[in-house]
Amino acid sequence: MNNINSFNNFQNDNSQEISCKDRIKAAWATVPLFVRFVITSTIFFYMVSWLVRIDFFLCNIPFYTIKYFQIWRLVTSVFMTVSIINILFAFLSWVPDAIRLETTTGTVRYFLNFMTNSIFIQILYSVALFIPSIILGDKILNMPSAGLWPLILAEITLLCLANPENEVRMFLIPCPMKARFYPWALLAFFTLINMRLQIDLLAGIGYAYLFNYYIRNKIQFSDNFVQKCENSFLFKCFSKWTGFISFNMINSNSGFSAYGHNQNTTRRADDRNPPEPSYKNQPVTTPFKGKGTVVGINNF
Repeated sequence: MNNINSFNNFQNDNSQEISCKDRIKAAWATVPLFVRFVITSTIFFYMVSWLVRIDFFLCNIPFYTIKYFQIWRLVTSVFMTVSIINILFAFLSWVPDAIRLETTTGTVRYFLNFMTNSIFIQILYSVALFIPSIILGDKILNMPSAGLWPLILAEITLLCLANPENEVRMFLIPCPMKARFYPWALLAFFTLINMRLQIDLLAGIGYAYLFNYYIRNKIQFSDNFVQKCENSFLFKCFSKWTGFISFNMINSNSGFSAYGHNQNTTRRADDRNPPEPSYKNQPVTTPFKGKGTVVGINNF
């Protein structure tokens, strides 16, 4: 009898393990292509960095970016995170909204927005260090910037600027604050945790202000440009990959984008904001509620 019970328990454990794997596979299947790429590349580069000092060559270190024209650092820094804690918190903060944005705007447009935002933030960060280095010396230029957090801070800041009077709560702090103060409270929190001011996070917030007040309507990716990119050889080879969301998929008459996200209406060239959630003006843990706005050079 004990053997039979043990066998039944073994079967139940296996069924639970299989169901857990199935749930993980089902969740991964809902992640669009570019978000998958960011997740896998971040984890891959982090693991490789334990064996090889690849982080030294991928992070944005302005001394090498400016003095030695290692421009690729402006592109690769967002994919290189040197702390597992930073990776976990970044994924928890970024992935849900990244999935929503890619499924509602398309893989190519989201890729263009993501990379453009990240590069501009890194340029701003490099300039912010280069100017004082003229007086203080080149040592300050050796401060590296890496990971998703500068981009995440930029997105949070833009959403807060779109909803400045919304009340938000930070982490476990019960006292709500106005959304317009939230990015600066986050910056102060990271400064206390790291015991130093992270200039790249400040650059992310600064870029959001520049975008919101000055460059939002001056440069943008038109629908025609996105379609041309999608039909180019570079992107067309990825169009058949699982998770790729094409321009036509998000503009279909069915009103649904890939992965079952309801679009409700056909996208227009002058509609720059994603669909507005039905809930607003509620105290929340992050400002990702209320009227939405998207950080990026876009036309949706």
